[in-house]
Amino acid sequence: MKSGQAQTRGLKKAGVSGTIKHLVANDQETYRVDVDSVISQRALREIHLKPFEIAVKEGQASTIMTTYNPVNAHWNASNYDLNTRILREEWGFTGIVMTDWWAKMNDPVKAGEATKTYTSYMIRSQNDLYMVAENDGAKRNSMNDDTLEALENGSLTIGELQRSAINICRFILDTPVMNRPLKAYDPLKEFTANTDIAGENALPIEQPIQLNCKANKVLILEVAESGVYQCSSNIRYDSSPVSQSTCRLSFNGIYSMSFSVNGTDGKVINVQGLEVNLEKGLHQLNINFVQAGLEIESLSFILKR
Repeated sequence: MKSGQAQTRGLKKAGVSGTIKHLVANDQETYRVDVDSVISQRALREIHLKPFEIAVKEGQASTIMTTYNPVNAHWNASNYDLNTRILREEWGFTGIVMTDWWAKMNDPVKAGEATKTYTSYMIRSQNDLYMVAENDGAKRNSMNDDTLEALENGSLTIGELQRSAINICRFILDTPVMNRPLKAYDPLKEFTANTDIAGENALPIEQPIQLNCKANKVLILEVAESGVYQCSSNIRYDSSPVSQSTCRLSFNGIYSMSFSVNGTDGKVINVQGLEVNLEKGLHQLNINFVQAGLEIESLSFILKR
């Protein structure tokens, strides 16, 4: 039971927010999205909730993910007793709560039918974030959620929305990034040429590099002129737009940038990367993929200055 709080405290010391999941009683793989965990209050508190309580009170956990499933017919993503009464009022949790990916919710009081569209019930329970939506999904309500409808008919109040907004803002203000200078990540430190590699198979950086690769790859690039180069890539991700993936680029063992994309349904799109400052000479470029499905068709580097 103590391991969760130790890991959470260690992550926080390193400037990282560790998300505790899944709250609570999601203890099987078979039908884990729908199975109703019928549990007595004593068993729930003494066995299932206890590790989370320790992680919150002793581990200073600041982010928690709820489960897919219901407990005693109340789906945890919208369970008021769990997310407000126990977690926040009894344990003193002040961070953010998020759903699992495309979770279902139902009425915090009456229980009953559960769907992915009942985000108003999620907000009423003080589960702050629904995961996950497309890049512009909130603007066009891609999940057809009922938040605005509930505001109009009075079953959800502005105050309940503001309460979750306060939880989110409090979490952000408490993150290490708020103590850093307010400037974008600057990749423009100069990447010096690598004199330890051979250039027989080096690729000239001035020409588009055809890759068609889906797995980690190492390239040797030859830079003819020192300067700042704008990187871009033609990428396809054979998945739906609600999926996400990324790959990382490193020059000479030093991280440079990431290409993060949503699913493109197999279509090729152009993704603009960052600028890199490269010294004339040879450079080793490492491309590392996070998960299967993403494919880099080509890379381009344009000399800017």
